[in-house]
Amino acid sequence: MKRLAFYAVGFACLALGIATPGWAEETRCLSISGAIAGSIVGPTSVLGTVTGSLQGATQATITKQEKGEDRVDLELKHIFVTKSRDTLQTRDKALWIPIPGRTGVYHMSTQYKVTGGTGRFAEATGTFKNHGEADTHRGLVTLAYSGQICGVAP
Repeated sequence: MKRLAFYAVGFACLALGIATPGWAEETRCLSISGAIAGSIVGPTSVLGTVTGSLQGATQATITKQEKGEDRVDLELKHIFVTKSRDTLQTRDKALWIPIPGRTGVYHMSTQYKVTGGTGRFAEATGTFKNHGEADTHRGLVTLAYSGQICGVAP
């Protein structure tokens, strides 16, 4: 009788495992890195070319801006469109610190939070960051990004 119960439990576990293969899968995470070369195209918009893991293009829209004495705090939203036409959407917080002796030029750092996407990024979550320079006189933004995105389809 004990042997029969042992086999019954074993078969039940096996059947449950086969019926729900997602339980056995781990979340697929992708380490990302690359660069963004952007152009300021309006008072609240930047368009850029993206290299590296998110190769393609991006559009940033400033949704809030607060100037302090020695910094500018920004809230933004981005949409990245990769070469394979998958999209990744983010909500972000950026900090611009003026570079002494270079009027209109700022050291920039941004924290991106993934909020959605399509294609291989349809279930994506995660955060990544950038650092670089924003030159408001020439209208150029040059950044390096890195981080991790999870829930990425192969």
